[in-house]
Amino acid sequence: MADWIVTERPDVRDIPPEMSVSAWGLQFRMGLWNAAGMFKSGKGYELAVRQGAGAFVAGTTTSRPRAGNVRSGIRWPAASYARSSSASNWMGLPNPGHEAVARRMHDTERHPGCPLGASVTAEPGLDPDLAISELVQGMQLYAQAGVDYLEVNESCPNTAHHEVSHDLYERLSRISEGFLRRRQSPLPVVVKFSVDTDPLQIPELLTMLIDLGFDGIILGNTSTNYRKHESALDPRDRALYTYFSQTFGGGVSGAAVRQDAQDLARIAQEALHTMKPSHEFHVIRCGGIATAADVLASQADGIQLHQWYTGYYEAFASYGHDLYVAMAKQVLQKVQRV
Repeated sequence: MADWIVTERPDVRDIPPEMSVSAWGLQFRMGLWNAAGMFKSGKGYELAVRQGAGAFVAGTTTSRPRAGNVRSGIRWPAASYARSSSASNWMGLPNPGHEAVARRMHDTERHPGCPLGASVTAEPGLDPDLAISELVQGMQLYAQAGVDYLEVNESCPNTAHHEVSHDLYERLSRISEGFLRRRQSPLPVVVKFSVDTDPLQIPELLTMLIDLGFDGIILGNTSTNYRKHESALDPRDRALYTYFSQTFGGGVSGAAVRQDAQDLARIAQEALHTMKPSHEFHVIRCGGIATAADVLASQADGIQLHQWYTGYYEAFASYGHDLYVAMAKQVLQKVQRV
């Protein structure tokens, strides 16, 4: 997110108390906040608080600073499909590293009702054993910084690490052994998966996460299934979409992936209901959230926690710093009509 936005200090917006959600012993003013792709350097918590967000999560960090992707002289390529409420990006995880952002989190003044989260992933291109070791060290740094929850990002399509990944079970087992089983406080850790996740794998994924001691699952970020989502775009946006996908690749977000994200989250919630885990475990929907109808659709499926990215920018264009207040009012109005 642009520095001029994160440094703004609007008046604090009040969210109606009826929107409050509790999870893992944390209190969220509302069950909606930014996705991890937004605040790349970990700045923006104060802005999120003032806007009324239910929480804040810093952009995904790696063990070593990353400059991000550059192609054809373009740094962090991205495209907006304005008529389709969708977008693409091929940023490549630009970030200053776990240590730098954990230090910023440590020095961040906290506010009630807006938990502070961090997102982490293994360093692309490293030997898998070293990458996981450094990832666990990064999680420990965030724990020492006092963050309220952690996301392990297994969903990024824009680095080689996630195209040819080390065995998922082995990777998450190492995180469980190196961090979850040793954490000194009940720090929730959730795992984020792509919207391209096979729905048939969801019950197996949930069983694995629960058995390993994770506290939730996020579904589902962006998609690289370009052909599938082209039909969801306005015909006037398709030329740009085709050019970007063929030139850069990257992940597709926004309304184009809305239905897939909602379906995955619903399937996960239904499966979770039958499992009855011994510890608190939550499904978080991320992908295609833009309107009150999107939030209410997931709430009807039993999902209370949501993240947005493309929808955030669309809402900001319409409501400015009142975007969370507007969402809360629209949700409550629709609920009251039922």
